[in-house]
Amino acid sequence: MKRLVVLVVLLAGCGYAGNRGYDWYTSQINQPMSSSSQKIAFHINQGESSDLIASDLAAKGLIRSPEVFLFYLRYQDKGAQLQAGDFTLDRNMSMLQIIDALGQAKVVQLSVTLTPGQTLKQMAQSATTAGLGTADSYVAAAGDMTWPYDFLQGRPQGAPANLEGFLFPDTYQLDKGATARDLVKRQLDQFGQQVTPAMRAQLAQAAPGRPVESLYNVVTLASIVEREVTKDPDRAIVCGIFYNRLAIHMALQDDITVLYGLNKPAPLTDVDKQKDTPYNTYLHPGLPAGPISNPGLASINACVTPQKTNYLFFFADANKITRYATTYAEHLRQQQQYGLAPD
Repeated sequence: MKRLVVLVVLLAGCGYAGNRGYDWYTSQINQPMSSSSQKIAFHINQGESSDLIASDLAAKGLIRSPEVFLFYLRYQDKGAQLQAGDFTLDRNMSMLQIIDALGQAKVVQLSVTLTPGQTLKQMAQSATTAGLGTADSYVAAAGDMTWPYDFLQGRPQGAPANLEGFLFPDTYQLDKGATARDLVKRQLDQFGQQVTPAMRAQLAQAAPGRPVESLYNVVTLASIVEREVTKDPDRAIVCGIFYNRLAIHMALQDDITVLYGLNKPAPLTDVDKQKDTPYNTYLHPGLPAGPISNPGLASINACVTPQKTNYLFFFADANKITRYATTYAEHLRQQQQYGLAPD
């Protein structure tokens, strides 16, 4: 009887140990090293052994146990599936996900995020930071006026010889080895896809808030709107205000255009307003010489179909709420009442 009790205890202990061992093993293969994302570049050389791959993964903090990694490869016969190449792995991937990813060699991609309202020069810096060549190479590609896109035709005489305004802001993934010129091409392709032929055709017909208009002028206005307001409902109203001023030959008097022409940051001084550049909309009636930033689709749409109002003035108050007025006296009263947003 005593022997039976001992045997039962031993078997129960083995079963408990087996269950704990299995739980440990499954946690090793299914539990990521981290719950938060941390991307890590990983490279496998041609002919590299599974042992070395396992050691490299552990050294980079992507797996806990090289031994479990190797055991799984052998037990599941996965070793032959690992491919040579460059990979982007993540510390929030499980070991099983990593093994699957290493079986699908992909070219490492460069990612660059270009935001609405960035200027050509700012995008050039973003491209350089992402590893897409020098800022000068981006500026050169964006200054090439021979790109074969129909939406780049019909530029007014005297327009700047660059693609400011048409470099569509977005997040772009490019293969390793891509150049700044490749990025510019992707941006122009995206502009053509987002600003559709149907949208462009609308400009040949007057709308309640605007006359018949050229795409270049709409992009120029949208580039100003993009820098002036951040809330979608305000975009169409502000573009409508600009059209109201243009209709009565009233200067746009927009600070941001002047700053762009002077290539300086805010604040704008009274002396700055007297400095003559093609972008000084205090001194020169009508539109500035060209776009002052690269607008997103929301601002372009707002200037294709601006909202018709009687407003002629707007400003951002101390709480960054856009206020509108029909007269200059009302505009000044609102500024006194609500305060001005800091530069």
